[in-house]
Amino acid sequence: MAKFRFVHLSDIHVQPELGAFEALQRALGAVLSLRPRPAFITTGGDAIMDAMFVSRRRAVLQFRLLQNAFEHLPLPVYHAIGNHDIYGWSEQPPRSEPGYGKEMFKQFTGKDTTYFSFDQAHWHFIVLDNIHLLEPPHWRAEVDEAQLEWLRRDLMKTGKARPVVLIAHAPLFSIFPQFHWGTTQAPSEQIMTRNAKELRELFKDYNVKAVLQGHTHIVEECTYTDTKYVSCGAVSGEWWRGPRLGVHPEGFVVFDIDGDRLQWQYMSYGWKSPALRT
Repeated sequence: MAKFRFVHLSDIHVQPELGAFEALQRALGAVLSLRPRPAFITTGGDAIMDAMFVSRRRAVLQFRLLQNAFEHLPLPVYHAIGNHDIYGWSEQPPRSEPGYGKEMFKQFTGKDTTYFSFDQAHWHFIVLDNIHLLEPPHWRAEVDEAQLEWLRRDLMKTGKARPVVLIAHAPLFSIFPQFHWGTTQAPSEQIMTRNAKELRELFKDYNVKAVLQGHTHIVEECTYTDTKYVSCGAVSGEWWRGPRLGVHPEGFVVFDIDGDRLQWQYMSYGWKSPALRT
């Protein structure tokens, strides 16, 4: 039976300030020092601090930092898109601006689409794009109809026996909003995926072992009908100002596959924000 490891880095938010690039290099060094070494890396969106509300020059600078950190790694990297990876959606530049919307993310990550799938041994991995753009500057967490149809076909091709992992930026399911904003308050469509119920109806009869999600920068696991919904923390912690909410440190998740079993652990890479150093 197959046995391999992979690492998931979410909410990197790389930028030139607060030592973020140096911290990312340190995190990747920690990944490469793992034994056994991971077969590949996935990322969970919000790779850069922000492209939505900044100039093209600033957006390109951040994406180049990301590219410089990842381009010479000796293992494959698969990137999911996050809301902060969308260039120019604040209506500052014209829509004809090079890289507008999701194009800059695709250019710097080397993909011609923001959703795709790949295989490792007998496991199937599906990277989704649940950042649905409305009229600038608005967006919501949702998987659009064209992608739902693609996912339906991809799952049918995969079959119901093979283990599957889904990866998306905004959570499909999470208990975090209840404890953070209130147990009876509906979460925003910019926090939770609007059509997560429809997504689950689509994949519930398949062997989906885990859904990897980010966006909230917290670490949690919700398990329902044998699918683990894992919120994967953040490489950037509280946006490079310390652990998220004071309890979720800067880190990444290590996933170990053994046959059809998946286990995970959250690992801090020992970073301390300059804002907290004495």
